[in-house]
Amino acid sequence: MQELVYLNGWIGSFEDSLISVNDRGYNFGDGIYEVIRVYNGVPFAVADHLERLENSAAAIEMSLPWSKTQLAMFAEDLLVQSGIREAMIYIQISRGTAHRDHHFAPQIKPNLLITVRQVPDIAPAMYTDGVKIITQPEFRWQLCHIKSISLLSSVLAKNRAAKAGAAEAVFVMDDGTVTECSASNIFIYSNNTLLTHPVNNRILNGITRKYVLQAARSLGINAREETFNVTDLLAANEVFFTGSVAEVVPVIKVDDHIIGSGVPGPVVRQIHTGFTTLRNSGV
Repeated sequence: MQELVYLNGWIGSFEDSLISVNDRGYNFGDGIYEVIRVYNGVPFAVADHLERLENSAAAIEMSLPWSKTQLAMFAEDLLVQSGIREAMIYIQISRGTAHRDHHFAPQIKPNLLITVRQVPDIAPAMYTDGVKIITQPEFRWQLCHIKSISLLSSVLAKNRAAKAGAAEAVFVMDDGTVTECSASNIFIYSNNTLLTHPVNNRILNGITRKYVLQAARSLGINAREETFNVTDLLAANEVFFTGSVAEVVPVIKVDDHIIGSGVPGPVVRQIHTGFTTLRNSGV
């Protein structure tokens, strides 16, 4: 098994891969990306990820010279060559390489980067014991629905969480509305209802989020895409966040406030099991 890089048709190791200092992704964060989880050699929800990639490209006025079928083929071929069964496929497309200038020429050719890496180890205690998160005043741009490689605000929030001994930071708007975490979507369960922020420009429409909602509804749980505020968050019976790598992570503490009984609740465990069944069905 070997972690591999695909860069504009070149395939090799991370150590041997090179990209120009004039790449607009490097200079401006001018690009988009996706992370696809691979289970036992099978990528999960590829069509959903590539559709979101195309939507992100359109949102930043980038014309892609590759079809979704071609991108899927490039990624699958690299995965097979790597021999890794439990993997993360990372796809990044920058606007291209050109002399540094804020203005971009319409004919610029995008750079395609795909990597295959081992899934990092996740401590089982994250699921059995739950984690702490912190609240973070919302200070990001207004286009969070674009999966942009410009992630400085998320980097800062995530590191503030780490310094506080927390696993994540959740963004809270000036009016108290809870949006999402630095690298995941957030859910609360109260009054027999599961809530998560609706899809708009304030959040990234997570792929795991989509299938968690589907799993919850298949279990008969009343799941709604509605806004909630920080008071609702702290008063919730259960809280969890979702992402492609960590899947479904129970939250037992927000800042210094204990959630529910202080241990992962039955609903998050039920939903995680339902999600696992769904993704194992070959979506």
